[in-house]
Formats: sequence, structure tokens, C-alpha cells
Amino acid sequence: MKRKIVQTKNEFIEWFNLFNGKMNCYTTVYDFSDFSNGIKLEYSVILDRAFLDFDAHDEPLDNAYRDVKKVVSKLIEGDIIFKMYFSGKGFHVFVFGEQVNDIRGIQQYYSSISEDIPTLDRTGIQTNRLRRLPNSMNLSSSDENGNPYFCIPLLVDDLRKDLSEILTMAKKPRRIQSSHGTKLVVFPEMKPISMDDIDIEIPKPVGRLPMLPCLHNAVMVENPSHYARVYLVQWFRDLLSLGNRNVSSEQNEEITNTIMSELEILSNQEDVWLDWDVRTSRKYVRGIVEKGYNAPSCTNVLIPQGYCVGKCWRYYDGST
Repeated sequence: MKRKIVQTKNEFIEWFNLFNGKMNCYTTVYDFSDFSNGIKLEYSVILDRAFLDFDAHDEPLDNAYRDVKKVVSKLIEGDIIFKMYFSGKGFHVFVFGEQVNDIRGIQQYYSSISEDIPTLDRTGIQTNRLRRLPNSMNLSSSDENGNPYFCIPLLVDDLRKDLSEILTMAKKPRRIQSSHGTKLVVFPEMKPISMDDIDIEIPKPVGRLPMLPCLHNAVMVENPSHYARVYLVQWFRDLLSLGNRNVSSEQNEEITNTIMSELEILSNQEDVWLDWDVRTSRKYVRGIVEKGYNAPSCTNVLIPQGYCVGKCWRYYDGST
């Protein structure tokens, strides 16, 4: 999606008023301290929060409501600072903590609270995640009469209400502050990944081509992130071209067709890639293949952005 960096509150309000109700409006989960030519610089990400996305997908929304209440009760018990929202299709919770330098500490915290929470998004913690803007209209969610829901902030007392009351409130913006708690989470310290004693096993291929453990974890979900999809296509392109960026147009077309076949197999798995669209996917796959993009490196992309699930063969094989 097209992105815009806003420098002031007034600039943000102007942008929000211009596009709210005309398109789905998102912003980054994490803040960044440095930018260049209108692009956020990944090294400057401020790692001070965990983003929890509760989405029931094809299941009843009551399931996500049940799970968010379960997690919030634990946060209240620990007096942890958090904010929560109804997104129009599910629930978002921000858990705030002391800033860390390694995203794996936030991932570890996420794993510790995600047990027995089936509607919590399985892609976990990634620096390039987006979240729906509060009080923006969710154009992909509406009531039985076709009236769209808004992404609205929620108070702790709201969780005592019936879900139908939450849905009624979400039919219009709700301009309130929703921060709770007084203590920041202390995210666990993690030793460098190079010191891990256990290698992650290579997952069984879904189709004919192997996947890195991190990419398998990121794409074998209901709604993979845009970057996860791009990184997977880049990985497949590298495998099929042997890493060569300069290949013939005939080879590019063959590689594109092979990748599309792999993605179709992947999307046919149960509860995987629910918004799969052949025409849109082929357009992006062809663009990535023709431009010869190589797969992202471990040390510069996959680990700092939060995709890595543990040391595997690729980390110390000289491919990083």
C-alpha cells in the first residue's frame, strides 16, 4: 500500500479526514526514529510494545471476544499498561514495555501469553506489521444492513458488556482515551541467536519447493502479511534461478508459473491465505521475478524484523 510519513498532528488529521471512509486506513505498529526519502529506516525501530491481534476469521466473533477478555484479565492483574480496540472484525491490544534492542524478547513475551488463546494471530511480532487506525471506518466489515463498523477504543468496563453492545458502539467513531495500568512490561533478555544450541528443523514442504522455517511460520496462517508473501516469493525465485538475477524472459515466465503453482497449493491448505487472489498474486509474483529480487538475508532482515523462529541451517551456512 502507498505510505505517507506525517510529521505533525495537524498533518495527520488532514490525511485522516481526507481518506477515512474512502479506504481502509492503517499505520505502523511500531514507531521509527529515522527516515530517509519518505521511507522508515528499519534499524531505527523503537521496540517498546507487543501488538496482539485477535481475529476469529470464519469462526464466531464471540471466540475472539472471549480470548481478549482472558488476556486482558491477566494484564489487569499485573497492572500492566495496555490499550485495546475493537477493530471491526476482531480486537487489538497493545501491551507496553521497557524498550529493548532485540525483538526476540518481545516475541518471547508474546509466546508466553499466547498459549490457549486460539484467536490470537499466529504470525506473532514483526516490525513491519500494520494496524488499523482508531476511529477509522472498516470497509471490509459491516452489520446485517451493510452499515460499516469503525475501529473504536475500548475501556475495561466495556468487556462486561454483551458483544452486541460492542457492535452497536462500533457503528460510529468513539473519541476517548483507553490506556489502562501503570507498569511497563519487562521483556525477557535473549542471548544472541548464534549462541542457540538447538537448530530449528526444516518444515515439510507444502508443495515441491522447501521453505525456510521463518517463512513457513509467517505464511501458513489465515492472513499472511504483505512482506511475508513478498519474502516467500523472493525465496522461491532464488531457489529456481539459483540466485542469478540475470535470466532470460523465458526463464522468468517459467519461474513465475512455478511459483504460482506453489502458492496455489499453499492457499488450498485449510485456514491458510484466506484472501488468495490469482490475478493479484500473479501480478506481484511476475514483478518480483522480473526485477530479480533476491531472498532477504537473516541478519539484516529476517531476524531484526521478527521473522526468525530460531537458528536454522541458513543462519550459519554463509548465506546471511
